[in-house]
Amino acid sequence: MTHILLKTALIASGAALLIAAGPKADLNQDGEVTKAEFTQAAQSKFFATDANNDGFLSQDERRSHREAMRENRKDKRFEKLDANGDGLLSRDEMDAAGDKRKDRRDAMRAKALEKFDTNLDGKLSDAERTVMKAERQEKRGAKKAELKEKRADRPKVDANGDGFVSMDEHMAVSEQLFARMDANGDGVLTKGEGRKRKGKRGQKRGR
Repeated sequence: MTHILLKTALIASGAALLIAAGPKADLNQDGEVTKAEFTQAAQSKFFATDANNDGFLSQDERRSHREAMRENRKDKRFEKLDANGDGLLSRDEMDAAGDKRKDRRDAMRAKALEKFDTNLDGKLSDAERTVMKAERQEKRGAKKAELKEKRADRPKVDANGDGFVSMDEHMAVSEQLFARMDANGDGVLTKGEGRKRKGKRGQKRGR
């Protein structure tokens, strides 16, 4: 199933947690999300989160929704590890997961060595490690600043601050999110659209 741009960092925000994302919003499974599909998915998510059907999302309901999403992510991680789908993790499956983690660590070490081993002796000296740490700290600082900027620019789901989210407030946020993510303004969200900033960060990492 095609994974589309709705599964972005926005999903981590309090507002976007209330909006259906990814393939679920692509109702006709054509790899694109129209504004109508996005709106319909947002409405469905509101009704699903409104446990007592009073037309408002309380803090408890929103918290329960976030917890349910966390549990869903845990289930998906387990399913990924459980290669044969028997509901149990065998030693072989655990070893396979460990091998994948080791391969990722080895690849990261090789990349760091290629980038920071300036004297080409096959290892990182104290001076080279200092340069590497300084660059990583600079990147972390830049990332924190960017996240802070994004949070400040994030739509406020509880607009009137009464502790409840009405359907109008919810849909207003949905409207804002769609407009922000629809980079070319064509009324359709396609794969990769809305991820330009993330892509630039990825390019910087690869330098």
